[in-house]
Amino acid sequence: MRIDFSIVRNYRNFSRSPELRIHWEPGINLILGHNGSGKTNLLESLSILSGWGAFGRTHNVLSWDVNKPAFAGAQVSGETRHTITANIASRISLRLDDKAISSTDLRLVLPSILFLTGNVNLIDGSPSARRLFIDRLCALFWPPYAKTLADFRYILRTRTILLRQGKSPGRTDTPYCELGGYIMDRRREVVSQMMSLIPQGRFTLSVVPGVRGTSEGYLREALRRNYVRELRAFRPQDGPSYDDLAITLANGRPATEALSRGQKRRLILFLLITSGKLTALKMKKEPVLLFDDLTAELDSDGREFVHRELVKTGWQVFITAPENPFSSSNDSGITVL
Repeated sequence: MRIDFSIVRNYRNFSRSPELRIHWEPGINLILGHNGSGKTNLLESLSILSGWGAFGRTHNVLSWDVNKPAFAGAQVSGETRHTITANIASRISLRLDDKAISSTDLRLVLPSILFLTGNVNLIDGSPSARRLFIDRLCALFWPPYAKTLADFRYILRTRTILLRQGKSPGRTDTPYCELGGYIMDRRREVVSQMMSLIPQGRFTLSVVPGVRGTSEGYLREALRRNYVRELRAFRPQDGPSYDDLAITLANGRPATEALSRGQKRRLILFLLITSGKLTALKMKKEPVLLFDDLTAELDSDGREFVHRELVKTGWQVFITAPENPFSSSNDSGITVL
């Protein structure tokens, strides 16, 4: 899939003219400008139109100068052709070809892979950053996943409150294990599918802790085994909140210890492209890649590596940057804000 053109009105800092309309190239699109020019804001509008929502609170999307609802729209083509619109006030109302659509269903129409500046800590950061990476893929491939994750978080909060109040958490046991087991199984399944696309011997991906049998059964046993510890700690001691993505090199060393900062950036790009390949394989649609400042802190060789790898995919790519990171290339669409 690809975005042919997009429109924003009354959107954050884009209120100086009645409408900002941009036609996009089918390959690499560079969104350039100084800090505060609106590069990330424009990328955010594409995130909304592909079903991932705003980068922060929805009401912050509204124009900084005009007290009116914001609007974003796009025409997309490729495997299918559609018009997507988003009316944004206190919430986002999405429409596909003038019919209401949920963000979950919209992601099936325009699959996209999103990389934000904070995602640079995918390898070095906390497990929550890696869980988010896996969860986005799961939400893309299994529509019920996002709701199940939200329902599980509610059960987790309820269980934690009961423990802090000194009450038995027993009434949450079954939903905790059923919902948590579904989440853990899907995470392990999607990482296993990614591994099938990685050349043998390059590195391995796995979700830890390892689980034998079903994750629901694993959690039921974990609740029994950790009952006393849970009462003392006032929180569950196992489950989806403890999952982590282990990235191990061929020599057995963790990627976080063995790679330089530039090598980690390249590995992140490889993981994102592998995610795109899996998306294309499972959804029968080429994904759109949305990257915020992907090339920051890379030297010239690193930036050329990024350019070559992205060109090879043949997918539509959006990259924000203060200036053209691919100075030797002339095959990119450039939008300067």
